[in-house]
Amino acid sequence: MSIPVPRTLKVRAITIFCAVFLFSQLASLLLFEHNRDKAIILAETADLADRIIGIVGLARGFPPEDRNRILAAAETQFLTMFPEVVSIEEVACQDNDFSRHMSSRISAAFGELPDFSAQVCVRGLDTPQLLKADNGLRGFDVLVFINFPDSEQTVFHTVLPAGTPLLEDTVIVYFALVGLLALLLAWLLIQRATAPLERLARAADDFGATIDSVSLNEDGPLEVARAAKAFNRMQTRLSLLIKNQTEMLAAVSHDLRSAVTRLQLRAELLPDSDDRNGLLRGISDMNAMIKSMLEFVRGYNPSEPLRNVNIAALVESLCEDMRTEGFPVTCHCPDIDVNIVCRGTALRRGLQNIIDNAIKYGEAAEVTLTPEPQRLVIGVDDRGPGIPDDQLKAVLEPFYRLDRARNQESQGMGLGLAITQNIVQTIGGELVLSNRAGGGLRVEIRVPLTY
Repeated sequence: MSIPVPRTLKVRAITIFCAVFLFSQLASLLLFEHNRDKAIILAETADLADRIIGIVGLARGFPPEDRNRILAAAETQFLTMFPEVVSIEEVACQDNDFSRHMSSRISAAFGELPDFSAQVCVRGLDTPQLLKADNGLRGFDVLVFINFPDSEQTVFHTVLPAGTPLLEDTVIVYFALVGLLALLLAWLLIQRATAPLERLARAADDFGATIDSVSLNEDGPLEVARAAKAFNRMQTRLSLLIKNQTEMLAAVSHDLRSAVTRLQLRAELLPDSDDRNGLLRGISDMNAMIKSMLEFVRGYNPSEPLRNVNIAALVESLCEDMRTEGFPVTCHCPDIDVNIVCRGTALRRGLQNIIDNAIKYGEAAEVTLTPEPQRLVIGVDDRGPGIPDDQLKAVLEPFYRLDRARNQESQGMGLGLAITQNIVQTIGGELVLSNRAGGGLRVEIRVPLTY
């Protein structure tokens, strides 16, 4: 099973930051516990050796009966003596690093008393542990066998602490608090670091809706500032390019309209004939071409401002207006009150283009509005022959016309769907065409609710 990976950069960065921070804290705690336990044991060993050598040095000049009283008087809560014991060979001792270190330390201490011999026996845990052992033992049971010059023997007994448990309640609470603080700190820092990226994403969306969007602040980290600066330059160049093209086409259309108007006036003065009628049809086609091209360009650079639009009201009003004009249009809209930010007039014009095509090529139009969790779907169904599957995407390209539409009765220039697609894309939506199972074409305008 794969590990789920967060989708957003912010959550990924926070996760990595907290994981690295907590891992470093855990590693530091483990290292600290290990070194601390080792230091404690070494200190306890040195202290034990000094205490034993001091007691033995005090008692060595006394006879055995007085010596035992001195040893008994030197007992403490943590260090006891046993005058009568068995030999070390009869005790189950363990051979480990700690026992060897203890033997070395005690032997070195008794170097000052060459007439004495000392042996060390360690029982209990094999090695220092950081975690609590299963048998519940928490220390080293240490026996130090001392042989006096007169062959008398005594045994010093003590328990030295082993490693303390790591996973205690205090440590868990510590990690919880540190993790919470790390999460809060990571969120604050990464929120500040990723804010310019979020502004860049919003600016890109806004630029898709209008080329006159506000420029980005070129601040933040160096890489983000460079990206914002490059985005502003791109926005300026594209805005200038589109405006120049729009102004050029507007000027050309004005001149063409003037010339076409003069031709139309001259043609209307001609005697009624087939040549005159053909000339007037050609002039009408030229006017339609100029109008379609201007509408297509306006789809890229609309002047209408964005505003909240009730989609259900827009669809119902358009269908009602077309029914009033005698067009075969039916509408099925649920009673919903959902507003989206868009250009209402432009969206209405795009939807009307789709309905006009449905009536022209499919006899009638059936309009539906379907709310979905993240979007609204405006569907237009017709009863026509549909479109070949391999041309469903091609018809959305500018100036693309199906063969059946290439006749004198169809005055379209193949721009209607392209214009509608431009309008829909400026609000973050998409235009989807599909053939119906029972025959006919279905065109969907899918508009996101979160745009």
